[in-house]
Amino acid sequence: MLKSMTGYGKGVFEDGGLKFSVEIKSVNNKYSEFNLRLPRLFNPLEERVRKMAAAKIARGRVDIFINFENRSESGTKIKYNKGVATAYNQALQDLAADIKLRPDHNILLKLIAKFPDVIEIEREFGDDELEALWQGLKQAAEAALAQFLQMREREGAALADDLKSRLAKIGEILGIVEAKSPEVVQNHRAKLKKRMEEALANIAIDEARFLNEVAHFTDKSDISEEITRMKSHIAQFHEILEDAGAIGRKLDFLAQEMAREANTMGGKANFADVSKIVIDLKSEVEKVREQVQNIE
Repeated sequence: MLKSMTGYGKGVFEDGGLKFSVEIKSVNNKYSEFNLRLPRLFNPLEERVRKMAAAKIARGRVDIFINFENRSESGTKIKYNKGVATAYNQALQDLAADIKLRPDHNILLKLIAKFPDVIEIEREFGDDELEALWQGLKQAAEAALAQFLQMREREGAALADDLKSRLAKIGEILGIVEAKSPEVVQNHRAKLKKRMEEALANIAIDEARFLNEVAHFTDKSDISEEITRMKSHIAQFHEILEDAGAIGRKLDFLAQEMAREANTMGGKANFADVSKIVIDLKSEVEKVREQVQNIE
């Protein structure tokens, strides 16, 4: 199934005062790129999350945000910074002496405890606890991935419908070009004969030379091969759209080939009516190329 490269998903796991929240979002990118932001204490689990995501996401720039809340007593340690507290205390004692106040030690203690970096809450988990926490993080990540992939598939279905519609339009325009392509030679033949008659006046036209000139032009302006290849590309495009997995790069290459054929047709079509139609063809192919950039 075709998938878009853009997506978003969120998953939450809560149990006994512990809460994991995982958010995943992605945007277009030529390759796969994963960026994780998670609390420092979960650094040992980063690679597991990365592998989970890489197993499901083949292409795109993916950002994964992991938040953790611990309202339980598990893994919680409260520390104080003696050096910082002592420095604050000395500064307050000096201030009290300078303005001739008797310091109240209880008030000083409460005040010092509120200063930055004096009291620190530290959360640490042993290997066994971390392994148990992984189960919660894993569930949140799986829920986020499921929602994320669902959104990618939903957008991918819309992209597939749009591409099929554009391919049908390209096929219609190509049919018109094919029908009108003989007019290119006929138009040139008539113009060439008229110019030769006007230039030579009453002198008979060298029929062999005339036919040779027409044949040379016909060879230069023949777009039958380009039309055949374009039809083949359209058929391949439809086949690839039905493939499973990441197909964005294949479609990107095919869209480039289609653009090359359209440009060649435009260069060969020395007839105003055909040239105008080829411009429409090139425009539709370019729209296909733009849409393909959104596919995984």
